[in-house]
Amino acid sequence: MDKTQYFQDMIKNSYEKLLNREPDKPGLDNYLHLLQNHEINEFQLSELIKSSPEFLAPHPEIIPNVIFPEKLENIPDPKIVATFRIKNEERWIGESLKAASEICQEIVILDDGSTDNTLKICKKFPKVVDIHSQANLPHDDARDKNILLKMALKLEPDFLLVLNGDEVIMPNMKQILKEDLCVLYPQTDVFHVKYLEMRDKPSQFRINDTTTTNFHASILRMKNQPNDLLYEEMNFPGNLHCPLIPQNAIGQDNIVKSRFKILHYGAYDEKSRQKRYQFLTKLDPNNTDFFGYEHIIHPEKFCGPLQYAFLPKGSYVESIK
Repeated sequence: MDKTQYFQDMIKNSYEKLLNREPDKPGLDNYLHLLQNHEINEFQLSELIKSSPEFLAPHPEIIPNVIFPEKLENIPDPKIVATFRIKNEERWIGESLKAASEICQEIVILDDGSTDNTLKICKKFPKVVDIHSQANLPHDDARDKNILLKMALKLEPDFLLVLNGDEVIMPNMKQILKEDLCVLYPQTDVFHVKYLEMRDKPSQFRINDTTTTNFHASILRMKNQPNDLLYEEMNFPGNLHCPLIPQNAIGQDNIVKSRFKILHYGAYDEKSRQKRYQFLTKLDPNNTDFFGYEHIIHPEKFCGPLQYAFLPKGSYVESIK
C-alpha cells in the first residue's frame, strides 16, 4: 500500500470512529496534506477531529489533550484577564478563583453587596488586582458588566474571560486554552465555551439540558475590538440575560467552539436551584421567554427524565460538597 492510500485510510477510519461518517472532500484533502508533509501524526489527527464543533457538541464528557506541545513551548502565555460579578458566593468562590488564578494573569471583581465571607475570600488571591464594591443598588446586569469591562480594559488584556462566582474552570485547562487561542484559532475573536451543569455529586453533570445552550461566548480577543465596547440594555427587568460578551464586539459572526470547559454549580443541589428560582421570579415575575424560570426547579417537565454523565478523576473538583 502506498503512503497516500495509507493516510487516506487513516483519515477515513478516524472519521468513522469519531464522527460516524465518511470524510468530506475538504476535510480529507486538508488532513491528507498535513499527514503527507509530516505536520501531524495519527494521534494529532484524532485530536484535531475531536476539536471540531461536530465532535465537541455531543461529547461534553471527553477531556481534550494538547495537540502541539512543541509549538506551545515557543509561545508566551497570553495575558488573560478574568472578570467576576458576584454576591454571596462563599460556597464556590474560593475554588473558582483558585482555578482562574492558574490561567489568568489578573482578575477584577464587582461585589454587589455580599454579606457573607465572599469578599474576605477574594482578598486572599494575589491575582485579584481590583475589587469594586457596591450595595443597595437595583439589580442591573448591563451596568455591572460595563463597570467590570472598564476595570479590565485598564489592564490591557490580550483576552477577556467572563466568569461568575458559581463557575469553576475545569482542572488542567491552561494549555488547552492557550493552544485554542494561539495555535488552532489565532485569528478568531470570540470563543464559545462548554459549560457543564454539575448536579448533586462532584463528578456528575446533566447531558439533556434542552432549556439552555451549553456553549456560551465568554472569551474575547481584545486586539481587534472597537474602543466603544459596551454592554447594551436588555428587554428584561434589571437587564437580566445580558450576554457575557459585549453586543458590539467584533467577531461574533465567526465564532469557534473551544475545547475549554467550565463547571457550573448554580443549580448544583436543591437549595441552589430554589435560591436561583426565587431570585429570578421575584425580579422578573411575568417572564414568558424562559418558561417562567420553572425549568430551574422542574427541568423534567421540559427535558423529560434527567440524564447524567460522569467526569473522570482529575477533571472535576473533588472537594465540592
